[in-house]
Amino acid sequence: MDYERLEQHIIENDIATYDILTALHPFYRYRLYETIRKNRRLSTDCDIRELAFGIIQMLPMLPKYVVENFELVSFSYHELLSHQRITGTRLARKANRARINIRKKLQISPKDDDVQNQFDVDKKHSAKRIILKKHKGKKKNYTAADSIEDRKKKSRARDWGISQCMDKSARIIGLSQGPENSGWFISLTLPGSFHRSSYEDSRAEISRRLEGIKRDALRQNILWLGILKIHDHKDETPHIHIIYYVSENQRHLLNKIFFKWFDNEKSRAEENFSVNQSIYDFDGCLGYMFHDYEEQNTHISFIGLKNNIKTVWSSLYTGDYNNPSLSYLSNRSLFLSKNLMNIREDIEYHDADGNYVVSPAYTLFALSGFKSDEINQLGYRKTDISNSRFSGYSLYIKKMQSYLNRKCRKSWEKHKHHRIYKSYVFRTSFVLFWFVKQLIYINTKNVLKVFFDYQCNQLRGQPPPFSG
Repeated sequence: MDYERLEQHIIENDIATYDILTALHPFYRYRLYETIRKNRRLSTDCDIRELAFGIIQMLPMLPKYVVENFELVSFSYHELLSHQRITGTRLARKANRARINIRKKLQISPKDDDVQNQFDVDKKHSAKRIILKKHKGKKKNYTAADSIEDRKKKSRARDWGISQCMDKSARIIGLSQGPENSGWFISLTLPGSFHRSSYEDSRAEISRRLEGIKRDALRQNILWLGILKIHDHKDETPHIHIIYYVSENQRHLLNKIFFKWFDNEKSRAEENFSVNQSIYDFDGCLGYMFHDYEEQNTHISFIGLKNNIKTVWSSLYTGDYNNPSLSYLSNRSLFLSKNLMNIREDIEYHDADGNYVVSPAYTLFALSGFKSDEINQLGYRKTDISNSRFSGYSLYIKKMQSYLNRKCRKSWEKHKHHRIYKSYVFRTSFVLFWFVKQLIYINTKNVLKVFFDYQCNQLRGQPPPFSG
């Protein structure tokens, strides 16, 4: 099709429409022309003037959130950076989501979007040109692109570690199918009308419904944990997957809440067991949840854990003990949690005091990492569980309490003595410094005014005090 002739007819009939269209990148603009032609059922060799009239009539029917962002979606990466410097605003995420909206309207798959692909390539090449650390010889320099990749890998490893600990924690307190089995997996999608709405509206609706599920579960005193993933369908409409943990006698109540907020999924779940199913291979299921972890619009979070659990975990793992997120933990809890983070599977120990088990399940209890105080208190030795909802799992809980409160004492005392020795050296040095300072005060004149600004009085056989 001769797009130049087509646009000439648009100029002649409605120059305002042409001005709006010229803000759009040619790739999207020509796809828009083709979409309108197909919707009006015109052939490829149709009358260009007729198609021009169709475009002028159809443009006002496009959603406002699409038309308003014609210029934004058309920016290259370097043009966007320049615009950000001028306006002082961050626009990269907004531009990416605006491209999603126009792709949905024009039915373009992400891999076929030349504008988005070029934007991503330019962004990556720009990051590679920023050298953060130079290396001599054949070793490659460490660039901003390397830093971004490392940060993604560390984030994935952190979330994977937290997920593994949550799964094992749920098993020992009765929030799974059994001590040797995991929880359940559910997929929830929005109604079909949201496949035609904006990406921002769909994400906001997902968040609203998730908050409703959490609120209703709290009101009904349902104790549950979960690993939540939000990511996009092939048509880039967001949906969610949840690995959830709840007691068997409360699972039906939680499912009612799920299908109350996602009522369109209830009939689908009855016809297709995979919508809401038991997990028999947790590592495989978690691998499915994490397979596209590094995708731009994929988000992993946790239900039932502290809001800042990711920061707490990262700070402890990297040894950033002065981070404010760790201020609520004692030195003993820090030491315990740090050791437990390195354990990948249950280990049974034998010593003079008897047998005891160390498990990754204990890590979140040592960190008091749950939102529920009822769960956090299970890590305390004095907690009585005989009449609680966890009484059926008292054997596993008492083993955990035994380790967290007694069995680690030997290694803790060794660590504690090392810290006391360091503290003793520091205090001894301070006392010696204070003694020397006083000795100077009594027996010498003030020759170090910069450090000790005082006057020497009642000296024996010494010059008069410093007076100016």
